[in-house]
Amino acid sequence: MLLDLFKLIRWKNLLIIALTQYCIRYFLIYVMLKYMNLGFVFQLSHFHFFLLCLSTILIAAAGYIINDYFDTRIDAFNKPNKVLVGHSISRRKAMLLHSILNVVGVILGFYVGYKVGVIKLGLIHVISTGLLWFYSTDFKKQFLIGNLIVALQTALVPFIVVLYEIPPLISKYRTVLIESDSNFNHIVMFVSLYAGFAFYTTFIREIVKDMEDIAGDEKFGCRTLPIVYGITNTKKVIFFLTALEMLFLTAIQVRQLFSFDIASFIYFFVCFQIGFLIFLYQVKKSTEPVHFHKASRILKIIIMFGILYSAVYHYLLLY
Repeated sequence: MLLDLFKLIRWKNLLIIALTQYCIRYFLIYVMLKYMNLGFVFQLSHFHFFLLCLSTILIAAAGYIINDYFDTRIDAFNKPNKVLVGHSISRRKAMLLHSILNVVGVILGFYVGYKVGVIKLGLIHVISTGLLWFYSTDFKKQFLIGNLIVALQTALVPFIVVLYEIPPLISKYRTVLIESDSNFNHIVMFVSLYAGFAFYTTFIREIVKDMEDIAGDEKFGCRTLPIVYGITNTKKVIFFLTALEMLFLTAIQVRQLFSFDIASFIYFFVCFQIGFLIFLYQVKKSTEPVHFHKASRILKIIIMFGILYSAVYHYLLLY
């Protein structure tokens, strides 16, 4: 029962969420504040940041539960051996757990927002719970809308750290910022790039997952990209979107060369450019759900490399 519960809430994905937020705070924001050399330190305590991270994890876990709750018929067709809701975990218990996790997550979001002086930040958590609910009940079956919602939620994981960190910093150091003609825009911009990478790559990955689940989705009336345009045309869309992302990364690498950041250039080339080429090769030769699942896993690994780059950046800037 306990093991099935952990499977239901996708505990591995929840660990990735926690890792992402802690990397953004302690590897990126921390080192960028230190690099400004103006004595800036975090105003959000370690404990309250933990509560923010916990809030994100609880809402994400609730989202996984409600998705499985409404997807039992499709999942029974696509992956019958992995259906938990209605089998090892009753539908009533699943819904109860979903409600509890959401309520606690939202309360924590408002509480941390109150502590940073912007209580309305808690509305982000309310909106997230609503999006995840309607994604599971309706949007998931609509053309591209479900993909965009999942991508948006993924991008919010790193970006919400900035939303809660910057306001108390501005409030505390307003005079210093004015006197030194400084701001935190570069921090917001850098984390925005992270969020953009997460959004775009997740969007592509969701399309790949739709190809993996095309049989069950089509049987139950979904209108995903592979169902509307077919597998062959969807592969072309994926190639086009991936090529655009690779070009954008190339532009960043050019800047890295001009700034003599060779370590980052090599990291981007090996982990991202070669990684995407491997992904495209896997997509090209994929014909069965198991093949598309492998392609999806490759993108997940690339996203992980994106998270871990924060440690590289931390070292380069600090040492």
